[in-house]
Amino acid sequence: MADTPEDVGLDSKAQTERDRIDLNHEHAGNDTGRIKRFLVEGASGYSAQSEEKKSERRLQTLLEILLAEDPQYAALYKRVSEKLNDAQQAVDSALVDINQRLEASDRKLQQMRENAGELEDGTKVFRSSLDGSIYTEDGQRLSDEEAHNINIPDGAASWENYRRQKEERDLALRQREDVERYQREVLDPSKDRMNDPNNPPSEEELKGIERRIEDEIPDVVRNKLLKSELQASHVEHPPISAAHEMVEETNLNVPDMSKSFDLASVGVPDIAPAPDSVPNQQATRTLG
Repeated sequence: MADTPEDVGLDSKAQTERDRIDLNHEHAGNDTGRIKRFLVEGASGYSAQSEEKKSERRLQTLLEILLAEDPQYAALYKRVSEKLNDAQQAVDSALVDINQRLEASDRKLQQMRENAGELEDGTKVFRSSLDGSIYTEDGQRLSDEEAHNINIPDGAASWENYRRQKEERDLALRQREDVERYQREVLDPSKDRMNDPNNPPSEEELKGIERRIEDEIPDVVRNKLLKSELQASHVEHPPISAAHEMVEETNLNVPDMSKSFDLASVGVPDIAPAPDSVPNQQATRTLG
């Protein structure tokens, strides 16, 4: 059998990559001229394993075999999988927040438009709180002649407030677009590649997936990740109160009162002297 493109330069490839290529060939029954190392049969046509074990092994996917037999690959695969899952959870959470912001912003903008002034063609207008100029909803400043006799209802939003609300909505739209692109171009292809059981990613591919997850993450998703990590850190290592730290630092010699409370609860007096009240025996002998 002629070498396939992936066989070229095989000896220079990483051990995990060589294992993957050889496993592919052995499962396909290809004769590569190399000694079989995985699905090996003995001289009599039987391996040292039982036929049942051999059958079970042949039913395993290449990914399962790599995860079971290569600890270094398994550790890397686990690390990248966890980062992928964490990124997906952060994306889901970020999209929920963004959509909620968009809904709230749309409601506010609609209310502002309903209470705004209006031109003859129905265009909504707003008065600036800074200089009294009149602006259309798309930001065009009207001349004094155009603004003449335009009625702006009392309580209407100023142009500055309306513009600020529009900018917040535009920001949320851009963030949603960034997050959806990250999902579509980074996370989804990464999951598809890592979940290919018969052509698992090499170690170099896994490292590349990990880099893309980290390097191309949108800020709004990264903030979600950082917040989640901070919350997890507080759960594992709860903050110590200032009072507790003070007691620990001063190491106050406070006697254990639990025994006294237990004795008192059953009506037995605690007659043991406190440590500081025990008389010095040498002083007692001297006085005697």
